[in-house]
Amino acid sequence: MSIKSIRKKIKRTYKNAIADIKYIIFSNLFKSVKVKKNRIVFNNFNGKDFGDNPKYIAEEIIRQQLPYELYWVTKKKAIHLPKEIKQIKVGSLKEAYIYATSSIIICNTKQRLPFKKKKDQYYIQTWHGAFPLKLIEGEAEHLLPQRYVQQSIEDSKTTDLILSGSGILSKVIKESFWYQGDILECGSPRDDIYFNQTSESIKQIKTRLQIPLNKKIVMYAPTFRDNRKTDMYNLDFKQILKVLNQKTGEEWIFIVRLHPNISTRDHIFSYSENIINGSRYSDPQELFLLSDFLITDYSSVMMDFGIMEKPVILYTPDLEEYKKSRGIRPIFNQLPFPYAHTNAELIQMILHFNENDYLNKLNHFIEEDYKNFSYGDASQQVVKKIKEFIENLN
Repeated sequence: MSIKSIRKKIKRTYKNAIADIKYIIFSNLFKSVKVKKNRIVFNNFNGKDFGDNPKYIAEEIIRQQLPYELYWVTKKKAIHLPKEIKQIKVGSLKEAYIYATSSIIICNTKQRLPFKKKKDQYYIQTWHGAFPLKLIEGEAEHLLPQRYVQQSIEDSKTTDLILSGSGILSKVIKESFWYQGDILECGSPRDDIYFNQTSESIKQIKTRLQIPLNKKIVMYAPTFRDNRKTDMYNLDFKQILKVLNQKTGEEWIFIVRLHPNISTRDHIFSYSENIINGSRYSDPQELFLLSDFLITDYSSVMMDFGIMEKPVILYTPDLEEYKKSRGIRPIFNQLPFPYAHTNAELIQMILHFNENDYLNKLNHFIEEDYKNFSYGDASQQVVKKIKEFIENLN
């Protein structure tokens, strides 16, 4: 084992020990505090910016002008939030107190909450992807860190409701999430934006991001690898843009979006006015909405574009290695999205892409295999559940 690996292991062990000590202290400190009926706390990827499913649920609460106290957990000192939402810092005493006193807890990842949940608290696990192409949770138990598995099992025991965006995800939840509770098959709240936006609002988002209105957008959004390697992200951006410009007669630009787990490694790409860094942007759904075409690999984002009926091509230079290291569902072979192993193959697929054939295969897959639950009202369905629980509290 290298010196670097030893240091990393020591740092991780120390960090875990501190987290365990905090959990014991906070759990005992706040076990008797009273839950506040109208208090709700949100957590996006354990402290990320205002985004993903929790964001859209929070916005629906605000839209309905419900009299709730809203809190957002973050690792940063300051993030942009609606004025109705207060910010609290991950790992702080205040975070533990807010969790312990909130009647509703909303998270999108499995984690150990910094307190012991009480009977008059309702924990909603939104998850963060409606299409688990790679093996996850119990299916990948032998590949996941033991600490994560333990915390995930604990999380499932305290969860009252899990959201599902597809029939495939519902099946995985029942079989692999160590969870026996209720599943709300409402779709993903973050997908609501795809059904409820106008061309004018899309223009406003483009203007805010300083993207010329006349430019077409191709999104590159690969998922992460467990070993955190990035050498497979070797897309030939310039050649792809050249081919798209020639094929369509329009001007294209790239937006590159890395998975949140490795978003800080966005420096591996060279950016320009035609290759834009989207990895630090807080709401990827807005970027997906703006984009006209997706290149990804094994990421569930393929179905975000699928339900919007936008073109998708998979670039999978490490397919066999990925199958061995993480595992991919057999449904990969039924996907309506063509996949390429090399840049040369990818270029040919773009040149010969037939939209009519693609849409026929896509619609059949969504109806027969994917079984989509997202139709634009997921956030409303979740808020209805929240209101019912709060109204029934003494």
